[in-house]
Amino acid sequence: MGILQAVAYIAAESEAEDSGVGPGLYGLLVLIFLVAALFLLYRSLRKQIRRVDFDPEGVDDVERMRGHQEPPER
Repeated sequence: MGILQAVAYIAAESEAEDSGVGPGLYGLLVLIFLVAALFLLYRSLRKQIRRVDFDPEGVDDVERMRGHQEPPER
């Protein structure tokens, strides 16, 4: 008997025994917490993306920094 067959056999046996135990209230609370956290992260990401300075003309950093002098090193 191969390993995959043994795992499939054990999984089939465990499904046959219905103990009536489910995720319950704690599972629901964890799911609600994760959805709320995902929503807050999405809102924060949208706010940060709006602040990004986008140049529609496509000027790259080299052209933007032309004429800029670096401060002298100490």
